[in-house]
Amino acid sequence: MPPEAATIWLVTAVSWKMIEHGWSVRSSDGEDVGVVFLVVGDENEDIFDGLAITHHTGFAVHNYADRPHYAEASQVGAIDDSGEVTLTITAEEARSLPVHDPPPSGEIVPEDASLLDRMRTGIEHLTGEDHTN
Repeated sequence: MPPEAATIWLVTAVSWKMIEHGWSVRSSDGEDVGVVFLVVGDENEDIFDGLAITHHTGFAVHNYADRPHYAEASQVGAIDDSGEVTLTITAEEARSLPVHDPPPSGEIVPEDASLLDRMRTGIEHLTGEDHTN
């Protein structure tokens, strides 16, 4: 084969923690299926749940005509340092991904917390302020 006919792509596989908002997402058959809207997981526990994928590059908000769709971690194949994620599903299957509906944020209060502590935690949750000091 002549040297000009061969193309070698050098990419480095990277951790899911490196994926950023706006990275391109391709299907297993090479079609562009969108961009990363949100990486879903717990970095502290190193648990990758999946990706919310959309077709626009807006940050923090999305339009309701193009709501993000959810690809589970098992549907994410390759993650490379060029800023691209490749899914293990075809473009046709990607069009059928479910809409990503993030769960409401959770609030954990110890079982033995007093009523006063529970009220303080509730106020902190509502105001976004930490009053522990």
